[in-house]
Amino acid sequence: MIQLDGAKELEKKLNTLPVKLQKKHARKAIAKAARRTVKAAKKRVPKRTGQLKKSLGFRPRTYKTGVFAIIGPRKGFRTVDEAGRPHDPAKIAHLVEMGHGGPYPAEPHPFLRPAFDETASSNLELIAEELRKGIEEEARK
Repeated sequence: MIQLDGAKELEKKLNTLPVKLQKKHARKAIAKAARRTVKAAKKRVPKRTGQLKKSLGFRPRTYKTGVFAIIGPRKGFRTVDEAGRPHDPAKIAHLVEMGHGGPYPAEPHPFLRPAFDETASSNLELIAEELRKGIEEEARK
């Protein structure tokens, strides 16, 4: 989780806007940052069928506590492999990321966490810049 702390002047200016506009510009900023993280995650996904890579995406969510982006496999990418077994990336992504035991154990192949770590600092700057642009845009109106 990234929090926009430390940018006190930006936070004060953002709080001068109505809540609806705050959330509008925060959603835009979070979406840009999430796109960057998804792109980095897609570079790291191990290719088996390619469905996991295709399914990666994000969904921006706005709650009373703030604006968030949920990054991971999207639904609707279910296929059937050569052996006739169903393959749903949304149900196996955590097993690829963390590895698993069982009758056919697999080593972890992290792709989401390293992508998040790689893009965290640049995303924070991107979010701050997008919020500044939004505040300036609203000030011009």
